[in-house]
Amino acid sequence: MTAEPTRWHEPPVELSEQALPTPRPVAGCPECERLAALRRKAADRQDHSTVVDCNVLMRMHPTGHR
Repeated sequence: MTAEPTRWHEPPVELSEQALPTPRPVAGCPECERLAALRRKAADRQDHSTVVDCNVLMRMHPTGHR
């Protein structure tokens, strides 16, 4: 028994190419400083995944500043 594959009729989703600006660490915040240092080291190794992760975490960390 063979099932017919599902066919979708909606057009493809178009994603924006607009990038978020690189977050800057807040002076005096140890978590921002830690993430900025980790991001620099990752960038030096061309570890882009970790750079993006650090950017996300810097934007969202619990102290709430942006």
